[in-house]
Amino acid sequence: MRDLNFLLLAFTIIALPYLLAQLLKLHNVIPLVVIQILVGIALGPSLLGRVAPHFFLACIDGNSISTLSGIASIAVLIFGFITGLHTDHAAFEQHGRSFFAIATASVLVPLCLGTAGGLLIGARHPEAIGAVSNPYAFAAGTGICAAVTALPVLGAILREMNLLGGKLATQALAIAAFNDAALWILLSVLLAQVNGVDNGNFGILIMLGGLVLHLVFMIKVVQPIFIRFVLPRAVNGKGETALAAACACAIGSGLVTQAIGLHYIFGAFLAGVIMPRELKQSILARLETATVSVLMPFFFAITGLRTLIDLSSPLFAEVLLITLVLSIVGKVGGTAISSVMTGAAWSSALCLGLLMQTKGLMEIVVLTVLLEKGIISQAAFSALTVMAIISTVIVMPLARLLLPSIKGRIALRAAE
Repeated sequence: MRDLNFLLLAFTIIALPYLLAQLLKLHNVIPLVVIQILVGIALGPSLLGRVAPHFFLACIDGNSISTLSGIASIAVLIFGFITGLHTDHAAFEQHGRSFFAIATASVLVPLCLGTAGGLLIGARHPEAIGAVSNPYAFAAGTGICAAVTALPVLGAILREMNLLGGKLATQALAIAAFNDAALWILLSVLLAQVNGVDNGNFGILIMLGGLVLHLVFMIKVVQPIFIRFVLPRAVNGKGETALAAACACAIGSGLVTQAIGLHYIFGAFLAGVIMPRELKQSILARLETATVSVLMPFFFAITGLRTLIDLSSPLFAEVLLITLVLSIVGKVGGTAISSVMTGAAWSSALCLGLLMQTKGLMEIVVLTVLLEKGIISQAAFSALTVMAIISTVIVMPLARLLLPSIKGRIALRAAE
């Protein structure tokens, strides 16, 4: 009976989002990943637990949760690896100084506003702060959440809008990759600080020292091994060997970062970053679609079980409203204004800012790390999850409103 319950749950988790997207034509309005997240929340206490509590308790038992958690952990680890594979330093350099100005503003402005909002929330609702955290760490975590841009989801949105390959899409993806790299650095520093509070300053030094040693080992030892031994096999048609070696590297790196007190996703991300450039696209082609389509929905199901939407709660309402407003103002405003200052038209700048507001998948991963490490509470996690969904849902319809004016301006320039 337990296996039957889990298989029914697994079938629902994977198949239902696709059925809803196709039958209701939702893929033209919101990306599939948002539908997957919403289905995960619907299967949790926010909807199914309220509408059919007995059925919910019968289907979502301890065995199902344990199995889901295992699959979700592997999914998140591989997703962190995929995010690292998308990071290409050479691509950053191709966009020049204006790119770095825009990319930096797209991170710093929402980070600062979100941190200020986090201080306000922490002062008004101390129960929003995690069990092992403090007001300043909670505020920094909120700031990081406000600054998130989800690169894989952004790519899906650009593909759905037929923008891939254009100048706007290329710039947006490069800025999103910069955002992701900055995000993991900021998050690792925050976790080191929070863990160091319990272990003293010596604990922080051990953690940061271990991270530096691991980074050096990955660059000086692991990367050359992949270049010398794994890359030739991939070139000679043994792609499965390269894929297995790369995934083993991601898991091993995650094991090290987890052991020194950081989250295993950091190690997986680092493994993706140091992969030889010639291997990255080959691995992504084999790994990304299966991970996002098949594995990540199990992670969304676990997220749904952790999310309780309570609109009557002052804490929930205030966290949602404050972070949503500051995130949109900071992300769209910071990106758009800096883009205009470097010579872009307002329509293109606003569209770029809206695209940077895409949070979806990456935001949920960050929130899960913050919750597991005790930086935010369960209630704050629920509110910030809804903020991530709303932030992502508004991107496609608002960007479509701006696209006609952008295309019209481009056509006018071509005619001149």
